[in-house]
This record gives sequence, structure tokens and C-alpha cells, in this order.
Amino acid sequence: MKKLMLLAFFLCWLQFSWSQKKKSFFYADAKLTKVLSDVEEAFDVKYSYVDSLVIPQRFSLPKKLYDLDEINNEIEKQSTLKIIRINQRFYSLNKTEAKGTESNITLLKEVIVEEFLAKGIQKTNQHYSIFPQKVQTLPGITDADILQSLQQLPGVKSPNETATGLYIRGGTSDQNLILMDGIRLYHPGHLFGMISSINPNVEQTVDYYNKAVNPRFGERVSGIIDIKSTDKISDKLKINAGINALNADIYLKASLIKDKLGLQFSARKSYTEWLQSPTFNQLERKVFQNTDFKEFDNDNQFQFYDYSAKLNFKPNPKTEISLSALVIKNDLDYKSVIKTDSISNQRMKVENYGFSLNWTQKYTPKFKQQTLVYYSLYSFDYLKKQDYDSNKFEAFKKLNRVVDSGAELRFGYQMNEQSNLDFGYQVFGNDISHLFNSYNQDVGIDLGLRHLYNVTHAGYVHYQSDFGSWNIQPGLRYNFYSQIKASSFEPRLMLQKKLTESLIWQVSYERRSQILSQVRENAANDLSLENYVWVLSDNGEYPIQKANQFASGIIFKKNNWLLDVDTYYKNITGITSYTLGFLGQNDNDIHHGKGFTKGVDVLLQKSHNSWRAWMTYTYQDSQNKFESLNDGNYFSSNADIKHNFTIAFNKKWKNFLFTTGWFWHSGKPFSTVNDSGEITAYNSERLPDYHRLDFSASYQFQNQKGTIFKVGVSVYNLYNHSDLISKEFERKYASLQDFITPRYEMQNYYTLGIMPNVFFRVNF
Repeated sequence: MKKLMLLAFFLCWLQFSWSQKKKSFFYADAKLTKVLSDVEEAFDVKYSYVDSLVIPQRFSLPKKLYDLDEINNEIEKQSTLKIIRINQRFYSLNKTEAKGTESNITLLKEVIVEEFLAKGIQKTNQHYSIFPQKVQTLPGITDADILQSLQQLPGVKSPNETATGLYIRGGTSDQNLILMDGIRLYHPGHLFGMISSINPNVEQTVDYYNKAVNPRFGERVSGIIDIKSTDKISDKLKINAGINALNADIYLKASLIKDKLGLQFSARKSYTEWLQSPTFNQLERKVFQNTDFKEFDNDNQFQFYDYSAKLNFKPNPKTEISLSALVIKNDLDYKSVIKTDSISNQRMKVENYGFSLNWTQKYTPKFKQQTLVYYSLYSFDYLKKQDYDSNKFEAFKKLNRVVDSGAELRFGYQMNEQSNLDFGYQVFGNDISHLFNSYNQDVGIDLGLRHLYNVTHAGYVHYQSDFGSWNIQPGLRYNFYSQIKASSFEPRLMLQKKLTESLIWQVSYERRSQILSQVRENAANDLSLENYVWVLSDNGEYPIQKANQFASGIIFKKNNWLLDVDTYYKNITGITSYTLGFLGQNDNDIHHGKGFTKGVDVLLQKSHNSWRAWMTYTYQDSQNKFESLNDGNYFSSNADIKHNFTIAFNKKWKNFLFTTGWFWHSGKPFSTVNDSGEITAYNSERLPDYHRLDFSASYQFQNQKGTIFKVGVSVYNLYNHSDLISKEFERKYASLQDFITPRYEMQNYYTLGIMPNVFFRVNF
């Protein structure tokens, strides 16, 4: 017993001695951000703060030896900030509360990696966080496109070269939940998904989850992308505007009532309907392969825009209310002469808009309530009409509509400095319909019609706590689907153990479910990227998808080296053959099946003051099984890309930043068909390996008035490598017989060629 007491005394003395270690400091009207960075390095601590609170602060200090407590006391004396100690290593900087108010205890999510790949990307113990406005230049990307930026992370792939077609650990893009201030996004892209429809220049945080998802998130079985615009009210008017080879945009932030009411507004509009730049021409050639779309001009147009607005209201220190609105639209209008007596006109409108109301109420320093009400509408309207003369025509129409609305009541209780509890209730409804209709001047034929709705009730609880070197996060979610009388229990668990100062081990398990998905339509149009419709599960023809994922990995950090290795195994039930696109001429049935994905994600990174290099590698084995297909044996899924490798490097020199990256992955699988259109082997062949080299460069400078200017250039696929990227089944409608007996052909699609882009931004 005495030995234990002596050991405890020694450890306490050692910790006290370390905390009292002194370093020499000297500052004369220095930026507080620089001071904090120096202190972090000297004492091996971390400060968490909001930039708008710290950046304006200046700090002076006479030269002598200081310990950490003395430095913190001086910062509090010379600033309007209060330093709160979270644990032995982490501190939070908050605004000093007025006398008579209570200070809040805040349990922060530990940032494991401050700069993951690039400045503006962080990794916590549960997810990745991207701050688009802070992200330095990434290879081949301008303006830090959110969905393209995610593809730089290990385990995130887009084998069709789109921004929106994210395959995350064997999941398809419709299995990803994308939120914008709580608004559900069903079409998060422009230009048929080639760029993101979320303006990256808005002040916002993007939290990306690929495992151990907090149980407040449900609705999908793969990745979670939670985008939250800032709730901070600006003390002055801020404007950020820019232009690139596709669009122009503006973002403004203003205070309507000082410290009480703030406004944010963003607008982005293409000019491709007036001017077709080389960047647009390359995208147009990629997107409209194997279609009648040959050339765009001022008559044959494609345009897009997105708008967002947010009001932040803070009537008192304990109440925050925000109202967000979002509008996304893509519009296509194309005419072509098929024959001398025939004119074809194709029109397409894709819209996704919605609003949300968020209310946060702090009842005590440890207990708060968050309320969310949201509404989202997705609408797809496509018409192909061929006019022969004033009295004779043929037309095909496709409609798809999703109405998604709901509410959430969430509570958070801070139990102590190490533990907190999060629990809540959600109710949301999905109303989904689609229609395929072919008609002429004499008769109309309904090729497909479906309309279903469901109301889901969900409850969840999540606990998080630190026990010495352990972090534990168990959780549970329960869903009840009222219309189909089905339910699901979804346990979640994450454990993290700090083995040494340099080595961290993690293990996690989660179960999730999904009742809506995109399926390949059986009445195709000329736009292969849009040959999918959203449908709702009926627990019969379209079952509920359910997935389980196990993951375990390590993170090693030392001497500016970072090694992140994560292994996982995921299985899924309730998938359908339509979802995966396995269609044959004599096979129009929906086949039910299951699948699994196992793999490993690896990141190796070396950081320096002026440069950073990184390498990522992903191995993946993704397979599916259907009782009535392939003799009931497993075969490779469409998302099965065995190997994926990236190597990248960025260098900062004065006001310049250069970034280059080489991307390689093994080919996608595809099925072989015979002359009758029947599949002879399911995903038994592989396309050629894919590779490209990207480059980006930017230059930033500031004038005497504080206005920041930034110019840059990016080149996608620098050495112009072209190769086969996918093979897809497409149904043909050349004659009336094709409506009676389906006929399919295999179409080849090729990679995007060399694509330059330029941009200019001003921030004042």
C-alpha cells in the first residue's frame, strides 16, 4: 500500500513539475494566433477557439521565463477571452461572460490530426471535418469543391469521375446522407454531378462520417456528410466573390442588429448558356457521350444556379435561432435535327430546395435543448419530343418527385468534464413518386408509375466519456416505419485507446438501415447519368436495406509523420438487382440479394513548415449474391475497385501554393452479354486500370486596406490520358416492338480529357 501511495505521489509530482516547466517568451504587439501556436509547441498543449474571436486580438509580453499557467493568465488579462481547461492537454478559448452569468463546461471532441492532407481538414476520434474556406489548394480542384475534396480522403472513390458519385466503403452514392443545415439533399450536383451544388465559399463546416456514426444520424447505410453553415453573427459587412471558367458566385455576411441578428447570403450562377469555355466543353464531351447532344451554343443551353440564405438570431446568451433556405437548379434545353423532316427537343429540369429552422436553448450550463424542423423537395422533369410535322409527334416523359419533411428534438447533458449524454426523438415523412410515359398524337402508354409514402419515428441515445487513456462512445437508435409496420434496432459503439503519446488504437461497430434508394429505371432516356429514380421501400418488392460494419485501426503520429491504418468489414441485406443495374433482355424481374465489403484504408503523411506530402492506398473486396442470378454464387459488385492509390505533394513558397497529385485505381468490373442481350457472366471482366495526374497553383496577396485577392489555375488529367471508364446497359426504343420486347445494348464510356480551369477571388 505504501508503494502505491509513493507511486501516486511521484506521478502527481511529475505532472506538477511538467505543468510548471518554464520557457522563454517575448512579444511586442504580436498576433494572438501566433502566440497560441508558440505555446502549443512549447508545452505540448492544444487550444480550441473560433477564429473570429482570436484573430483580432494582439498580445505583448516582456522577455523572461513563463510557465503555462502564467501565459494563460496574461492572455486572459490582455484579451476579452476566458481560457477553460478541458483536460491535461486541451484548452478552450471562449468569450468572457458578463458578470452574473454562468460559464458553460464544454466537452470538446479531441482533434487527433490538426491538418489531415491539407490545412482546413481535421480528423477527430469519430469523423473528418473540412472547413472549405480554409482548405489550401488540392490537386486539380478550384474553390475547394466539397464533394471533390472528400475524394482526397482514403476510402472515398468516384469511379465515374463525378463529384456526386461517391462510393464509400462499397456503398453507392444513394446510400450517402447529405445534409445542409438539416435539409436533405437528393441532387447535390451541377452539370450532371460533375461539380458539387454546395457553394464552397460559404463559411461552413463539413463533417464526414464513414464509421461509428452518431446514432442521431440514420436514413442511410453508407457515408454521412453533414454540412453546417456558421452560426456566428458578423460584426461588420463581409463579402467574398469570385469567378472561374464555369460560374460566378458571391457570399456576404452582415449584422442587422449588433450581436443579435445576422444575415448570410450566397449565390452562384453559371454562364455556360452564354459562353462555352474550354472547361465546359471538356465536361460536355464527357457527360453527353453516346447521346444526341453534339454541341452547345446560345440556342442549345445548359445552365445551373444555387442560392442559400440564413438568418441567425440571438436574443440572449442562452438562446440561438436560425432559419436556413436553399435552392439548387439545373436546366437543359436542347434541339437537334434528326432528319430533314424531324426535329428533336429534349428538356430537363432538376430542382432541390428546402428550408430548416434550428433552435438551441441552454437551460443550465450543463443542459441544453436543440430543435430542428426541415422541409426538402426534389423534382426531376424530363421530356424528349420528336416533331415530324404539325400533326405528328412522339414523346417520352419522365418525372420523379421526393418530398421529405420532419422534426427533431434533441437534448444534451454535460455530466462532468469527461462525460456527456446526448438523446432525442425524430419524426420525418417521405413521399416519393415517379412516372414514365410514352405518347404520340394518338395514344399514350404508361411505362411505369409508382407512388408511396412513409412516416418514420426514431429515438436515439449516445454516451461519450473519457476514462484515462480510454474514450468510449456507445449509442443506440430505434426506427419504426409506420406505413410498412417494420422497425429496426441500431446499436453503435466506438472505443479508442491511447497506447502511447504517439500511438492510438480504435475499434467500432455500427448497424444502420435505409428505406429509400435510387434504382436503375427500366425505361431509359438519352442521359445515362440520370437513368435512376428514387423509390421508397414497401418491404416487399423493394425491401429495407440493412447494414453492419466492423472497423479497427491505428493512428501513429511522431516527428511530423502520420500513419493512419483502418480495416473494416461491412455486410448488407435488402439490395435489389435493379439497384445494381444487372438487366438483360429477358430479365425484367427484381432480384433480392445481399452483399459484403471488406477492405483496408491507409494514409501515410509527412508534414513540414512549407510543404506536405501524402500517400493513400485502399484495398477493397465488394461482392453481392442473388439467389436467382449467377447460380446463387457471389460475384463482384459494381462498386468493387480492388486497389486505389494516390500520391500527392504541396509546396508553399512566399504567397504561392503549388499542389500536384497522381491518382490510380484498378478497373471496374463489368458483365459480358451475348448477341441476344443476355448476361453470360456477371461482372467477370475488368476495365483497364485508371490513372491521371492533376495540378493546381494559387497566388494570394493583400492590399493596404486589408482586401485579400486570390488567383489560381488547376489542370485535371494533365497528361490527357484517355481510357474506357465504364460499360453500361441501355435500353433502346427504335421501334414499337422495343416497347413490347425490351432490347438492350452495351455502351462504352471514356474518361474526362485534360481540363484546365482558372479562378479569381476577392475577400473584403
